[in-house]
Amino acid sequence: MASESDSSSQPPTEVADVKTSTSTVSDQTNSHAVDSSSVESTPIVSSSDEVPNFPKPTMPEQNNSQAGYTGKWAIARIASGFGLHLAQKTPGGNENASGVSPSSPSTVLHSVGKGLVDTSMGAVKAVQVRARHMVSQNKRRYQEGGFDLDLTYITDNIIAMGFPAGDLSSGIFGYFEGFYRNHMEEVIKFFETHHKDRYKVYNLCSERLYDASLFAGKVACFPFNDHNCPPINLIPSFCQSAYSWLKSDILNVVVVHCKAGKARTGLMICSLLLFLKFFPTAHECIDYYNQRRCVDGKGLILPSQIRYVKYFERILADFNGESPPGRRCMLRGFRLHECPYWVRPSITISDHNGVLFTTKRHPKTKNLMPEDFWIRAPTKGIVVFALPGERGLTELTGDFKIQFHDRQGDFYCWLNTTMMENRVILNGPDFDDFDKRRLPVPGFKVEIVMIDYDGTVPEKYKANEKSNLSSADCSPSYKDSTNSSRNKASNDQENDDVFSDSDDEDKPVSAKRSSSNTISGPVTAPPPPPQQSGKIDADVITLRKNIQQLSLNSKQQSTSDNKQFEKPKSIPNLDSGDIKAIAADASVFSFGDDEEDEDF
Repeated sequence: MASESDSSSQPPTEVADVKTSTSTVSDQTNSHAVDSSSVESTPIVSSSDEVPNFPKPTMPEQNNSQAGYTGKWAIARIASGFGLHLAQKTPGGNENASGVSPSSPSTVLHSVGKGLVDTSMGAVKAVQVRARHMVSQNKRRYQEGGFDLDLTYITDNIIAMGFPAGDLSSGIFGYFEGFYRNHMEEVIKFFETHHKDRYKVYNLCSERLYDASLFAGKVACFPFNDHNCPPINLIPSFCQSAYSWLKSDILNVVVVHCKAGKARTGLMICSLLLFLKFFPTAHECIDYYNQRRCVDGKGLILPSQIRYVKYFERILADFNGESPPGRRCMLRGFRLHECPYWVRPSITISDHNGVLFTTKRHPKTKNLMPEDFWIRAPTKGIVVFALPGERGLTELTGDFKIQFHDRQGDFYCWLNTTMMENRVILNGPDFDDFDKRRLPVPGFKVEIVMIDYDGTVPEKYKANEKSNLSSADCSPSYKDSTNSSRNKASNDQENDDVFSDSDDEDKPVSAKRSSSNTISGPVTAPPPPPQQSGKIDADVITLRKNIQQLSLNSKQQSTSDNKQFEKPKSIPNLDSGDIKAIAADASVFSFGDDEEDEDF
């Protein structure tokens, strides 16, 4: 009976369990439909009933969701290659707050596109940083506090930097230069961060300007051309301006830049260091600047720019820091020492206002090749250029530039008449770009010859203007080239007077020259007095024969001398015979220093 009662009581329990399981599935379905984000509800079962572990029914919706997760994780792995991180989807979270599913195609494409843009911007930034470092070359960069600028603290209050580009006020080229130079926005951010209201910018570029309001109007311009020197009066003006700003407040800084922020900037900063007495000599200032600005110590290296720093050192010592007055001079010519045959340059003389003289335009040289107007004097071993019969090549006052144009490479230098002597000898390395020539010229030197000039015509040129000599024979040294071969010492002294540095009057010609000039003209015997005509007929006949014989000898001598001094026809026939006269006797270019022949 007991077994029967047990067996009879078991089926109701199974039925109750089935009902409970059915109600559980129904509750789960309804709960999932009401709130998909809630956790599955647990069925309420009586404590007296024990629920066996039946397998839970399979949910089709959850299978679909899991398939969606698998697809999304595949897209996430692809997007991770572009630097993206897709948010993980929680079960039941199929829609975001806006009602758009994160796994929708539009959202995925947006994320991928953003990744591509971010990746491209990162690549461009890397290329830009690389380009800026390449352009800055050997210059030290400021790389602190998130900044990476072509900028160097020379002292605590003096800063050198490259041109701040990237603004349209600098022009179209200045705008695109912002890709590989200091960008204007970064420069402004740097100074507003570290030196707010305490900085003043000095722009040395003549080829680039920008809106001064970008730096709150604290910009001063002292422009001069790249690879050149400034007007010498610009240096004291710059130093006075910078000193006035620095002394107004101990925290003030001056920011000096050109285009690259190295050579022109170095010239002015070294002059400022001299002015502020950081160092006693120009050499020490230049060495200090080079070590601070460049990693290899090669900042200010152009010989002319170094020369102008030394000029300013003399200005501080001799002129109390004031701009010196320009000395008026006349450039007489050049002598090239130890010059090989392949160096025959054309010449251009200029200043800050333009070209003063060039062999390509002068009437006496424009139709000649440089090999023709450079005359070699074998007795001295030098090559000479000058314009005979003229006071000189050009008048000079203050700054001037000498540029030699040669097929192997141009070279040039800047000089100042006030800061130099009338005769200066420069070695090859004293010229800018001389080391860039394709062929080296060891021992090469250039002698520059000038004289003081007050604008008046020297007496000897006045005498030449009053004479009836032709333009080809305007110089008395060329009038009788035959006598120079017979009496070289005497003739050289006369030629030295013509091309000497002094403007003394010409010395009187010798009696021999005077007599030869007299005989070469038509000569007639004076008529005898009537009372003695019968007695001296024989003497008259004898005198006429002697005159005819003398004239014949003079003509033969002149013909032989002309053949002796005949030169090859390498020089074309010009309106003026001066260049031909040079070729006839190049020794006339002694510039009045024959006594120094042994030095050459």
